[in-house]
Amino acid sequence: MPKKIFRSMLYIVSVLVLPLLILLTSMELITFNVNYYKAEYEKHDISKKLSIEESDLMDSTVKLLDYLRDDRKDLDFKTKIDGKEQDFFSSRDKMHMVDVKNLFIIGRIIRNVIFIVLLLISAIFIYNKNIRFDIGNFLLTSSIVGVLPIVILVILINIDFYKYFTIFHEIFFTNDLWLLDPNADRLVNIFPESFFFDTAIKIIMYYLIVQLVLFILSMVFKYFKKQVNAR
Repeated sequence: MPKKIFRSMLYIVSVLVLPLLILLTSMELITFNVNYYKAEYEKHDISKKLSIEESDLMDSTVKLLDYLRDDRKDLDFKTKIDGKEQDFFSSRDKMHMVDVKNLFIIGRIIRNVIFIVLLLISAIFIYNKNIRFDIGNFLLTSSIVGVLPIVILVILINIDFYKYFTIFHEIFFTNDLWLLDPNADRLVNIFPESFFFDTAIKIIMYYLIVQLVLFILSMVFKYFKKQVNAR
């Protein structure tokens, strides 16, 4: 395979997968940030609405996050709610969370594979001097490619968040277990639509901050390259 074609293939793959790596990492950082849940619960007054002590709500949340990390086998636990010891999650809640957990596991696998692929590609460019690579152009291209779909997503969720939230579930879930009943399923009361809107915005903010840093770095690299070439 000619060097030019090989370099172009590596370049295109890197440009496309780096934004996905950043997005999946941003999702992990928000999803497993216990302080974020505490702030959201206080914002939406979840503890009062569920008649549950804040400490019990947070303890249950930690167990849920342990389950999503695959550090816990099930969600079979009880909590004092409205003065009575009872199952925290309904059977439908638990079945839906099995699907959610599987998505997180797949997401982590994809993130780790991308990280390894990028390391291998970086090693090829570093140790093979015959393949030239402009890191400034790479970071610039990747940041632009990564930002464009997110800008479109922000516009869409601000137009009709519920519509695209529903489309997301229809794409990633093969059943209707995500359609929960607020009178029977506690999960939908703990995490109302407003929680997911806040979470989506938070993830996007993290993502865009990283992309901005990459864009700035690309300008720095291009500036120093220009200075070197001018000598």
